[in-house]
Amino acid sequence: NNTFLSLVLGSGYCLDEPVLFGPLVGLEGSAVDFFCEIPGKLATLSVHYELYAEKNPSRVLGEYSSLSGELATISQVITTKHDGRLICKASGHNNTDIESSISKGLDFRVIVAEVMLISHPSSDYIWEGQTLTLQCKKTKGTYVSYDWFWNDTPVQMPYDKNNDTLTIHSVSAQNTGDYMCVASNQYNDTTTFNTSSNAVTVNVKEYVSKPKISFDVAKNEDGGFTAIITCQSTKGTPLKFFTLLNYTEVLTTESTDRTSVLFSMPIELNRYMGQMRCNASNEGNWVLSDPLSLTVESVGGAVTVTPLKHVGLDFQVVGMVLRCKVERGTFPHYSWFLNNSRLLGRGGFYSVAWSDESVLALSVGQDSAGLYHCQASDRFDNSTSIRSPEMLISKEGTEA
Repeated sequence: NNTFLSLVLGSGYCLDEPVLFGPLVGLEGSAVDFFCEIPGKLATLSVHYELYAEKNPSRVLGEYSSLSGELATISQVITTKHDGRLICKASGHNNTDIESSISKGLDFRVIVAEVMLISHPSSDYIWEGQTLTLQCKKTKGTYVSYDWFWNDTPVQMPYDKNNDTLTIHSVSAQNTGDYMCVASNQYNDTTTFNTSSNAVTVNVKEYVSKPKISFDVAKNEDGGFTAIITCQSTKGTPLKFFTLLNYTEVLTTESTDRTSVLFSMPIELNRYMGQMRCNASNEGNWVLSDPLSLTVESVGGAVTVTPLKHVGLDFQVVGMVLRCKVERGTFPHYSWFLNNSRLLGRGGFYSVAWSDESVLALSVGQDSAGLYHCQASDRFDNSTSIRSPEMLISKEGTEA
């Protein structure tokens, strides 16, 4: 076929179909060249080429006049208007007698250039149990897939890579960290561009947990006694408020950025001082401890020593454990004696054990033989003590 019948046979003939070619993807704002030609065209025929988006054929994106048969080069700065199918229209240059023709489409993708990470609700104000939604909002681009990272490692939870949001239901403190999304554009299974978002730091705030209440006793310089009451939660985002109550009466309130607080109140020994509770709260959340009956009983009554023997393979006694127990007392503390000499900590044949030192472990032998007794006193006041009866232990481990 003669490509340019209009030159030979006169007006009313159409140009052969032009061919449009060039890159298939481009970044918005980048410079890209598209090319259009009519294969086999006579070099003497001047042709005018125009580039259009098929979705908007009334707007010319670019044009080029080939006056001496050269390849038409249409240079473009890529915008979102180029996204989709592009076509090239060829017509006679200053010759309306030649009918124009249109190329087949060239599918072109404008790819992602910029993304921004947004948190819903605000990353500065999210509490445990809430739902956190992170949106990787693109400000430019199309055909995007998304990957999510937490503290620079891939997020270990299922999510839709084609969705620009990451949703975490019922968040906890374990979800605290820096989040980032990476938007990618792929063409023919080849990653063309990766764009990282800004990092968003998520701090999950914790509601204060149910507090535990406990107490100890201290002796004052004036001879009186003070209860040191501890109110402690295992977790909770500051600022926390702890309130001490006697039944329903509010005694005092303290604010702290720690998980525990100490209250003090004067007490009398051997007298019921009330039923104490501790209330912990932060950001409208409040929890109440179990009740604590505040009575401090001083040591009293009989002090007894109970022996427990350890026997070897030959049925000989190789060791003994002595346990000391006073009949009454909220905070008893014990002391051990051998032949009226105090046994402290650990020695060659013995070891004093437990926090109240109520246990004495012995290796039976010549050094361990003698008269043993224990004394009980108040942990907070050792000015008075109660003594147990003496127990004679022989080198063979027999007692009397």
